[in-house]
Amino acid sequence: MTASQQLPLELGHRPALGRTDFLVTDASREAIGWIDSWPNWPSYGLGIYGPPGCGKSHLSHVFAAKANAHLLNYEDLRSANPVVLVSEHDALVWDDANEVPDEQMLFHLLNAVREAGKQLLIVSRAAPSRWEVTLPDLKSRLAGLPAVEIGMPDDATITAVLVKLFRDRQVDVAPDLIDYIGNRVPRTFGAVQALVDQIDRQALAQNRRVTVPFVRDVLKTLNV
Repeated sequence: MTASQQLPLELGHRPALGRTDFLVTDASREAIGWIDSWPNWPSYGLGIYGPPGCGKSHLSHVFAAKANAHLLNYEDLRSANPVVLVSEHDALVWDDANEVPDEQMLFHLLNAVREAGKQLLIVSRAAPSRWEVTLPDLKSRLAGLPAVEIGMPDDATITAVLVKLFRDRQVDVAPDLIDYIGNRVPRTFGAVQALVDQIDRQALAQNRRVTVPFVRDVLKTLNV
């Protein structure tokens, strides 16, 4: 390690997860519309799905705050009593729901939510209706839930996500730098997140400002 470098401390960063922090774009407008319309949903549940990094987890926290909802964990879905669990909370959120730990439990949970007149938000990469489940009754329940997709990012979304990710890390970047990165980063949320993380880490390690020349060097090391 050279004298100009330092080891970046793994302090992490705290993303802003409030409603006003959520960046509404064409890709997410329908999903945030559903969250804003709660509790006037036509069903006892809703699925929000999309690729990694598209803002699904942010929306789950927005909903949790709005609805005073309990964030489900896998222990809840494996061993909790569905009726008791539902009775203890105003609403429920199941974030990162990419596999079903217990089909019978999930089926009974959906029934308990419906019978109690409460609501469940399911956040996942694929629409619940497309999950690979073997229990016919559960498959039917999941197929009947409304679901809305957060789509792949367009240019405006890429720009908005870049601004938010840098802001979450308290890194000041000029608009021309955002444009420079946006024109070169692969068009996926995961790629944008990974690049911003690498830029932040390298800037800390090298004690450099985040400028176009610096970002150009980072892109070269990543073969982007």
